[in-house]
Amino acid sequence: MGMMVSGAGSGLSAGGMAGTLTIKRTKKPAVHNNRNKKPKKKLKYNSREIANQLVRASSSKNASVVLIRAKGKLSVLNNALASGHYNENEVRIAIAHARRMVNCSRLKVRNLKEEELVKGRDEREHSTDEQKKRSEVKRRVRQKERALETKIALKENQQIMKEKKKQLELLRKRLLHRSEEQGKINEADMKYLEAQLKESQNSMTQSGGVVLELSGVAAQLAELLLEEQQIEQQVEIQVEMETAALSAGVSALPAECASPTVSTDAGAAAVATIDVAV
Repeated sequence: MGMMVSGAGSGLSAGGMAGTLTIKRTKKPAVHNNRNKKPKKKLKYNSREIANQLVRASSSKNASVVLIRAKGKLSVLNNALASGHYNENEVRIAIAHARRMVNCSRLKVRNLKEEELVKGRDEREHSTDEQKKRSEVKRRVRQKERALETKIALKENQQIMKEKKKQLELLRKRLLHRSEEQGKINEADMKYLEAQLKESQNSMTQSGGVVLELSGVAAQLAELLLEEQQIEQQVEIQVEMETAALSAGVSALPAECASPTVSTDAGAAAVATIDVAV
């Protein structure tokens, strides 16, 4: 601020002031001082950092970590806005984006948890189904094994029955053959005795010895007939017993299939008697 002095008259006298003294103040133009203002800092905010981490997160646990980081970013931005060291509009734009990233992180966590829940349920169901399939396969294998064992046992029983039938058929043949052979022998003996009887009748006399001789021949013939009937009955009984044993599944067959024997002592005695009488 300057001062200006002016006089009302043309000059000053020696004895005093000839006029009045006026003092006028003048204003100087204001000078702006920008040295106290600090420049704004550059905001360092990577808008793709949280987004890239969310894309890479494959589990709810990883997504939860990203959510924590997103919340941390938002808190840092809020602090930056409150400090006033950054451009306010730029910081607010970053804060809006950071809030959206927090919401996206929450959504990713929720979705992954839901997917993991469904996956766990599906895996349990799949495990249960696999267990049922394995149990069913084991059951079928055991069933087939039992069926195979039953089939093998049936074949073995059929083979045993077949062998028994063969043995029974052989036994029948043996018994029939022996019976036939013995019948032929008895037939020959009877014819011989009948021939001897006729011969004796032709030369019959009134002596008592001849009467005794004829009665002995008749007795021998009757004995031969009785023996033949006994042999036939024995063959029939033996065949019936073997047939019943086979049908009942009895494995024991007769240890010895001996052919029936007939004592020929009576026939020999008769022949001897006839020879002596003749």
